[in-house]
Formats: sequence, structure tokens, C-alpha cells
Amino acid sequence: MSRRIGPAGRGVLERRTPRPQPRTDGHAPRNPGKAPASGSSAVWLLAKLLALLLLFAASGLLYHVATSDGFRVTRVAVAGNQLLSASELEATAAVDGANIFWLRQAEVKRRLEAVPSIQSARISAFLPNRLEIQIAERTPIALWQNGETSFLVDRDGRVLGSGPNGRSLPAIRDVGRSDLRAGESVDTDALQTVFRLQTLLPQLARTAAREFEYSRETGVSVVTDFGARVRFGRGDDLEWKVNALAAVRRELERTNQRAELIDVRFGDRPYVR
Repeated sequence: MSRRIGPAGRGVLERRTPRPQPRTDGHAPRNPGKAPASGSSAVWLLAKLLALLLLFAASGLLYHVATSDGFRVTRVAVAGNQLLSASELEATAAVDGANIFWLRQAEVKRRLEAVPSIQSARISAFLPNRLEIQIAERTPIALWQNGETSFLVDRDGRVLGSGPNGRSLPAIRDVGRSDLRAGESVDTDALQTVFRLQTLLPQLARTAAREFEYSRETGVSVVTDFGARVRFGRGDDLEWKVNALAAVRRELERTNQRAELIDVRFGDRPYVR
């Protein structure tokens, strides 16, 4: 404690806090708020080592999965197919030998659904090496004969692919076009006209179709069971056209005549040759 002279000459006692003296025993002053630096470094180093070990282990496992033959697709099961064979579908899917973990199922699905006869496809993978393909096919309703090839077509006119002539489906012979391919479309009005004529001809004209023909110029024609070829064109006013055919046939029978061609496309003026 020291005395200081104030402005009025009075002595003021001043308390001074003694400065801490450095230790002379060779040890730094302890700080109770911090843990020893050596302990933190050891924990940090151990965590890093464990992380590296886990990384190496995961890399090894990943390499094993990516290269092991045990995870390559060797078994493919196909279901739902009638128009295409299982081998054709497997070739389109192109998954044989692919690693099942890296297989992109969305791409396989797109490849399959690009086939004209396939409406939808579902892909399922099963460890270690099995793939299931479930497809839903489009339904063919007619055979479209183009040159020497018969194509299956659905109700939307989509050409599904070539089909056997032995199928119990109505056949339509295209007499004008010769470049039809799977995935293209045919005239849907012609398809509807053919199906309606199968019902109307026996009911209204007492005749049946031996063969259906189609061309872009004349539409639908029918080779009848009494030998005449009848041109109906498109499907508009179809009942009237069939009734006109019935009237022409009655007149032919009454006069004991035969006709090669009957054209009922032009309203009340049927053409007979």
C-alpha cells in the first residue's frame, strides 16, 4: 500500500494489486478450463485411422461386388409373352452378363417398351444373379396382309409385327402398299369397317365375305360368296350401302345375271359390271 497526494494536499491511500510472479519451478501455470492437448490429438488421430480403415474396407467390398462373377446376371425369367419368344425378349433386354448392382432397370424397361407389340414392361432384380421380366402385350385384332407378309395389328391400327396366317383373325389384304413395317400404322377406319361388315353382310344381304381387300384409293372391298367383288369405301353410311348391295343382288337373281364388280360407294347410284 502507498500514499498518493490528492489535489487538496491530502494524502490518499492507494491499494495496489501485486503482480503475479513467474514460477521458478520450471512448470507453466495450469489452466483448469482446457484439457491437455496431447489427449485431444490422440482421439483425433484414432478417429482418422478408423475412418481410413472403413474406407479401405468399403473400397474392397465395392471392388469385389463390381468384379465378382457371382453377381453377373445369368438367369432371366420372362412372363406374359405370347407374340414374342422368351429368347427374343432376352436379346432385346440385353442383360446377360451384366452386374446386377449396376444394372439400369429403367433403360431395360425402355428397350423392351420400344418393341411395337409390348405395351408395358416391369423389371425385377433378385440377388445374386436373377432377373425377372413381366410384360403386357398389345392385343392383335386382325391380320394385315402386305405382299407376302401378314402383320398383326391392334385396334389402334398399330402394326405389332409379322404373324402366322393360321391365327383365327379377320384378314385384310392390302392391294396397294408394299412397304409396311412393324411400328407403323394402318387405316383404323378400314379395320372398323371390316368388323361391321362381318355382322351386316349376313344380316342384311344374306351373303358372307370370302376376302377383305383394302387400298388407299377405293377403301374396303369384299369378295363375296356369290363371286362378285363389292366396293364399300369407308365406313360412313355402311348400313345403307349393305342394303343397296342386297337390292342389287335381288335384281341379279331375278334377271338371272352375274356381276363381277358392284360399287355402292356413291349413294343411290350403285355401279354394276
